[in-house]
Amino acid sequence: MISLSSISATTIAKQHAVAQKSHRSVGRFARSMVPSSHSESSASGTATTATTAEIGFDRDEDGYPSCIPREYIDEIEEPAALDVLKNMQLAQLMVPSLGLVKTAYVFEPCSNTTSSENVPAFVLLHGFDSSMLEFRRLIPKLNRLGDVYVVDLAGWGFSDCGFAENADIQLGPAQKRDHLQKFIEDVVGRPVTLLGTSLGGSVAIDFAAEYQGEWVNSLVLVDAQGFIDGIGPMSSMPRFLSVLGVQVLKSIPLRNMANKMAYFDKERYATEDAMRIGRLHTHLPGWTDANVAFMQSGGYAVSTRLKDMNLPSLVVWGRNDEILDPSYADKFMDVLPNAHMVWIDECGHVPALEQPDALVSAIDSFVNESS
Repeated sequence: MISLSSISATTIAKQHAVAQKSHRSVGRFARSMVPSSHSESSASGTATTATTAEIGFDRDEDGYPSCIPREYIDEIEEPAALDVLKNMQLAQLMVPSLGLVKTAYVFEPCSNTTSSENVPAFVLLHGFDSSMLEFRRLIPKLNRLGDVYVVDLAGWGFSDCGFAENADIQLGPAQKRDHLQKFIEDVVGRPVTLLGTSLGGSVAIDFAAEYQGEWVNSLVLVDAQGFIDGIGPMSSMPRFLSVLGVQVLKSIPLRNMANKMAYFDKERYATEDAMRIGRLHTHLPGWTDANVAFMQSGGYAVSTRLKDMNLPSLVVWGRNDEILDPSYADKFMDVLPNAHMVWIDECGHVPALEQPDALVSAIDSFVNESS
């Protein structure tokens, strides 16, 4: 939710909570990822036919993936978040630059029975150090427009590319791009509308620059990071400082601060429950090393690629964004050759959580105009 660039090296250096790996948690995580013969269910509860890319989560008695420590799930109150966890699916993807990636995602088929067979496919990309839970309120609304896929890319959210066993995996934009391409090819199977929020916008831009017209038909950028290239001096920090920096991201004080910055209506949305949902994925083994690897990669630098983006694009921005200044929206409009702009009033950095109806309305108009 909050960008890497907003965390100073000074703050990082003052932290002393070094990550402690639990062998018990590692074992539980590994066991939960073994192939299962049963089919998965979609987020709507409808059974989907397993493909060669699909394996099943090992689930507890209530249907939650057992790789997520149950004590942290039990702290969560919001039904929409719990629904996403129960409906999470797993695809076993062989990614050339990473090897096996056990890919967590949610699929919600189009609910509009009057739509033609050629409904659009939306692939949603969350922000930095977040997860698919960022879209918990958007999924059941956006699916009236088309098929909705929400994926956690390698090293983020609930996907596993092996950091629990090997801390030295190389993981940067190139590997995440490869993973996303494999996901769209093997799981979605057709060109998509790519929606990225915050740093997920950089992920979307990076991917679309390579695959526009092939795997990407159109682009939706929601309070997106596109003009802040790299992560600055943090990419060259000694590893122990990087570990400390990542642990800051997990801390409750920082999560609460980011929570409050993210919303316009802080009293309603910046709750303790929202904070717990936002950090749920940080309890998985390998989380620290995955984020350190991304920091050391230097992060995304996509500002120079925007001018070459010929796709129909929608730029959406919350007028009250306190994390990425709304002036960035005008910069996108200045450089993107084929873009539409929609402002959302009384909305902060996360329209998918704070104003999902307004975001769906903007996407609906954009899809109709682009078709």
